[in-house]
Amino acid sequence: MNEAGLNEVGIDGTPKRLHPATMLIAIIRGAPSTLLGLPAILAVTSSMKLVVVLAIAAAAFLGAAALRWIAWRRFTYALTDDAVVIESGVLSRNRRTIPYERMADVGIEQRPLQRLFGLATLTLETGGAGQDEGKLDSVSITEAERLRAVLRRQRASASVPENTSPQVGQQIDPAPVPDASVLFAMTTGRVLLSGLFNFSLVWIAVGLGALQFLRPLLRSTLGIDEDMVWRVITTGDGMIHPDSIGAWAMTITMGAAIVLVLGVVAGVVRTAMRDYGFVLSGDGADAGRMRRVRGLLTRSEAVIALPRVQLAAIDTGPVRRRLGWQRLRGQLLSGDGTDGRQDLAPLARPVEIDWLLEALRLRRVDPADMAPVSRRHVWRALLRGIALPALVIAAAALWRVEALFALPLLLPLLALTLLRRKYHRYALDGDLLQVQRGVVGRTTWVVPIARIQSITLSRGWLQRQLGLASVLIDTAGASLFDGPDIHDLNEPDAAKLVADLVRCMEVRRAVR
Repeated sequence: MNEAGLNEVGIDGTPKRLHPATMLIAIIRGAPSTLLGLPAILAVTSSMKLVVVLAIAAAAFLGAAALRWIAWRRFTYALTDDAVVIESGVLSRNRRTIPYERMADVGIEQRPLQRLFGLATLTLETGGAGQDEGKLDSVSITEAERLRAVLRRQRASASVPENTSPQVGQQIDPAPVPDASVLFAMTTGRVLLSGLFNFSLVWIAVGLGALQFLRPLLRSTLGIDEDMVWRVITTGDGMIHPDSIGAWAMTITMGAAIVLVLGVVAGVVRTAMRDYGFVLSGDGADAGRMRRVRGLLTRSEAVIALPRVQLAAIDTGPVRRRLGWQRLRGQLLSGDGTDGRQDLAPLARPVEIDWLLEALRLRRVDPADMAPVSRRHVWRALLRGIALPALVIAAAALWRVEALFALPLLLPLLALTLLRRKYHRYALDGDLLQVQRGVVGRTTWVVPIARIQSITLSRGWLQRQLGLASVLIDTAGASLFDGPDIHDLNEPDAAKLVADLVRCMEVRRAVR
């Protein structure tokens, strides 16, 4: 291939720089932090002459611009025959080499400022560090799409034997690329409906904080204070003046309504900003991959390699469950979330979830065919969830008998505890493990046994007294606090399950 052809393909090893508008975007992004320091700057320069202040400001601006220009000048990237090479740093130089065969995802993201300038961020992900190893921020959208096509082609050809690899000067004819098929898409109406289910609890905290500022108003206009409220609740003494009761009730009702409306609006806005235009499609350019595009202001595109999907998690809440909606997420080796999970269907019908599971080469087991955990799980849950609050209330009652009025608050906890075993089930179906857990918010995990990293048989002090054990399942990239663990099995059942899982893992590894 001649040099012109090499440059067209992009594998000539020549270092390239980011788009020059990167410097302007960096300055705009840093403007908020500069404004935060403006009061301190004004305090320091208040006694100086205007000419001196302007000179200092001009020198500071020129110095910052020079540093930005040097950083932009020193950042280069190049595509070689077998890797991407990224060099950066002003005083100390960093050189990162990412082999093509290690690349798991090549994603494109456009933030609002980048969309204004026609730019994008290209991210190169590997499964090793759990985060982006390479990021080009920012390049033109045309360059980003060209680089993604080249990197995918190079990654696909990285496993070709040496005796069949193209030689320098040999023309490469790319294979025909089939059209990508849409697996799941969300209309604007469904995105807004999804936002209604994502009520933001932040506004409850904002409302409680606002009440702190309203306390003087309540005291002065309605004659209400904390001691009066406590006396009314416990003894009936010190009743509020009849003229103030209606205003007090109206104030509380309006405050609760405002917090509720703000929470719903915040959930809808946040969901619309994140999931607008959500489309999940099969990546025709590379078998075994999915491509997800979403976002209103920040338009992001992620490529999900099926071999990196460690498990599927199906979530549903009480309202969504009654209306027949579910959410599907995939646990990846690394992802854009703190727990490594990627949204595959934020709001979908069960039949759509089953279709996506089939695309992921997974399947669901009917909950009726799943085995429940031990009946003694209820006793352990009662001791853990009810005993401590009851003891706290009893101890408080020794000090003030009015604390006994808190006993009815234990009834919801008691109901949840009694129902917990009913919805905690598991099933071993061939090469898959399925676990279901949760009463109000319910999650079903579908885990390929070949993806399990470790299996732990755990027995706490209380479990040992009850003859119970838990089977803890660990997958790559999993959260530390939530996963497909099976709690409170009878000890023989737990030992048998661990033995079956280990045997299945050995069989799968032998087949591979």
